[in-house]
Parts: sequence; C-alpha cells; structure tokens
Amino acid sequence: MPALDDLVRLLGADLEPVAPAEPPAREVTGVHVSELTDPTPYLAGGELLLTTGMGLTGQTAQARAYAARLAAHGVTALGIGLGPVHRVVPETLVRACESAGLPLLAVPAPTPFLTIARTYWSLTAAAGQEELSAALGAHRELVRSAAGPDPVRAVVRTLAGAVEGWAAHLTPQGEVVEVWPRAHRDSARTIAAEVARLRVAGPHSSATFPLGADDVVLQPLAGRGRLSGFVATGCPRPMKAPDRQLVLTACALLALQSEQRRRDTAGARTARGCVARLLLAGHLDAARALAADLGLPPVAPRVRPLGLTGWTDGTPDDVLDVLEPAAVHGARQPLAVSEPDEVWALVAPRDAEAVRDALRRLTAERLPGLRAVLGPEAGPGELPHRMPALRRALADVPAGTLRDLAAPGAPDAPRLDALLAYRRTDLVGAVAAYLRHRGHWERAAADLGVHRNTLRHRIATATRLLEADLDDPDVASRLWLALRENGLA
Repeated sequence: MPALDDLVRLLGADLEPVAPAEPPAREVTGVHVSELTDPTPYLAGGELLLTTGMGLTGQTAQARAYAARLAAHGVTALGIGLGPVHRVVPETLVRACESAGLPLLAVPAPTPFLTIARTYWSLTAAAGQEELSAALGAHRELVRSAAGPDPVRAVVRTLAGAVEGWAAHLTPQGEVVEVWPRAHRDSARTIAAEVARLRVAGPHSSATFPLGADDVVLQPLAGRGRLSGFVATGCPRPMKAPDRQLVLTACALLALQSEQRRRDTAGARTARGCVARLLLAGHLDAARALAADLGLPPVAPRVRPLGLTGWTDGTPDDVLDVLEPAAVHGARQPLAVSEPDEVWALVAPRDAEAVRDALRRLTAERLPGLRAVLGPEAGPGELPHRMPALRRALADVPAGTLRDLAAPGAPDAPRLDALLAYRRTDLVGAVAAYLRHRGHWERAAADLGVHRNTLRHRIATATRLLEADLDDPDVASRLWLALRENGLA
C-alpha cells in the first residue's frame, strides 16, 4: 500500500504537511471524505481523512476531542481543505493534532479532493503491479529451481529467499531433510509436535502458528492420498498473502517431484521383484538372464533372506523405504518381493547389521506390530529349499520382534550348511521329518509323501554330509534344536 510520505511527495503543492513538517512513512489504506464530527463508525483505520472542517467551530475542546477520536481509531492522517470554510488551518486543530500524534495536512484551494483520491489509487495500482511482477518472478524462480539437478534443495532455498525468512523440507515423521538458511535448523526441528498432529489429521491438513517473532506455515506434501513430507516456512509476522501463494506453489512442485521419484522407485522395485520371484521359485538361470536384460547387477553369490509382515498402520512401500537405504551395499539395491501383507528381501550378508538396526528403529517408532525373520546366509540356489521353513518361522515370530536365525550361539548352525547346500533334493526336510518321527521310517516317509526307500537314501546322504549318526540321541537332539532355531523344522 502507498505510504503517506510518498503521497505527499508526489502531490507536491496539492497536499502540504502542516504538522509535522515531514510526514511519517505510514501506510495509507484509503482516502475518505467526511464532514461528520465523528466519522469513525465509517472508518476501518489507516485512512487519509479529508474534510473542509465544516463541523469544526475552532473551539479548543472540540478540536482536541475530534483529533483524539481519529487517532484512537487508527486514522493515518487528517487533511483539511482550505477555502470554503477555513482560509487557513485553525491553530486549535494544529495543536490538537500535535497532541494526539495525528499528522495534519492542508489541501490548498482550489485543489479538489478528487485529485488526492486519484493520485492515491494510481499509486496503489502501481504498487499492485509491482507486487504482481515480483510475485510472478518468484513463481518463475521456483519452477526453474524445481527443474534443476537438485530440485528439493533449490526449491527450499528459493522459497526462503522469496518470503525473506526460512524454509524447510521435512519427512512425514518430522525429520529435517533440508533447511535454508542453515541457522534455522533448530527452528525446523521444534515443529515436530505440529507434524505429529497433522499426520494424524490427514494428508490434506495444514497449520499456521507463531514461533518466536515468526509466523510459521506448515503444509503437507501429498499425492494420491499418500503423505510424502511437509514444507515449513517461517517469516516475520504477519505473513503476506503473496507469500502464502509462494508456499503453495513450492509445495505443489515438491509434491510433483516426490510423486515422480515414487514412480521411478516403483518401476525399479517391480523389476527387482521379478528377479526375486524367480530366485525364490528356484529358476536361477531365468533370474540371472532377466537381471541382465533389465540392466540390474548380477545375482549375488550369497544372500540372507529377510521376511517381514505384521504392519497395520503402514504399507509394504513404507517398509521398503526404510529397508532399501540400509541394505544397499555398494550400488546394489536388495531384491525384494512385495505382497500386500508380506515382504521377502534378499540382503547382502555384510548389510545384515544395518538392516537389523533400521528395522528395530522402524518397529520402535512407527510400526510396533512389525514381525521379521532374517535367515542364515545362503546361495541363490538354496533359497527354494529354505523358504517353507522360513515362512513357518516368520509366522511364529511375536509382534514387534526381529529374529535373526544366524545369531551367534545358534546351536550347530554351521553344520546345517552342508544340508542346505545340497541341491539334488531337500535333505533338510528329510532330516526334520526323520527326527520329528523319532526315526520311524514309515511315518516320516508318509509325512514327506515319498517312498521309505527314498527317505532311507536321503538320510544316508545327510548322515554322510554331516559325518554324524542321526540315531545317536545326543546328535539327534542337538540337530533338532539347530533346525528349530533356524526355522527349518
């Protein structure tokens, strides 16, 4: 809005300051003409009030009451038109305005009040055009930033500069991803409680609240009903309407970037999931060929199968969003099969510790019902034989628990590798059935659905590989515990 000193400067001799000699730089919200002795019911505050002084008698008490009413109502200045009623400004009015702190101006004859009003509105139009141009320029800069190589950082920095404050990009949990200027990182961290409330309210809820001397606007980033983060913007209060529009533009651009990343991620996960399905089904050669055709890294020679289930407030994508950054040794993303209620991933052995830590944090902070089982190290060809036992182990894991089947202290775990590495037949299942039925050939064979002579051959092979007598009670008990501990029986 135009300021009083700019208006006086532009009008020159048509609007002369009386007291003070240099008018203050107060904003003028409008120009109003009234001859009432109490025009305040028709004023909103901030106006330049013009009058000929028709109702002013020159009495000191009346002038003081008149000036005090206007000042108390927030009138920016009083302009008195000379000529029709008063040839000069009444001295009582000058002293009254000085006492009330109300700037007093004179409109000399024959300047019409319409000249003052037209000049004010021309300044308003010019200011609006300038503000519009600045806003359009800021919007263009935001779009240009979003098209750059690092869109999130660029948009946050551009937004902070445009609102002359600070801006931050946060995760759906309220963790600060990017903030500018960096000195406001603590301010961004303090709004975690508001983030928690908005997350409960839904993906389309926003909030505005004071933080120190700033007004903070917290807007969600959502696409297709899915919350992908928040944008927090702070600037000296009150935040202007054009700045709020800039915040909405920045949110739209960041939400679009997030959705694009989500699509790219979904495509890559689908490709890796196809390879993982082939591996878990036993089609090793087909999995290797598909990985090569899709441009994925070669199938790893050793992996650790990881099963996850039990989320109620999340989705498989939420689990993979946490798992993938932890299980990404080198440039290799983990192969994972994602179902609505279950995820099976193939983790590099050296990533096992990072995966365990990430899943424990996920369980503690967001998904308390999550259940997970991390199987022993295996070659890709061994996976089909291990999956039935791993699925049973996952079903037995209590809510909120991660069970590592290769944890130190697992009895006889190294001895099972010989059985698991045997690819011609399922020796693990044969040994488990034989021990379960305490060496009874007919019952164990019936359990497996094979002839008893087939079972005898498999047990003989297992005995040779283990270099142990399965009919020895000590050997049988230790081996059974090892199978149970590893989810294989």
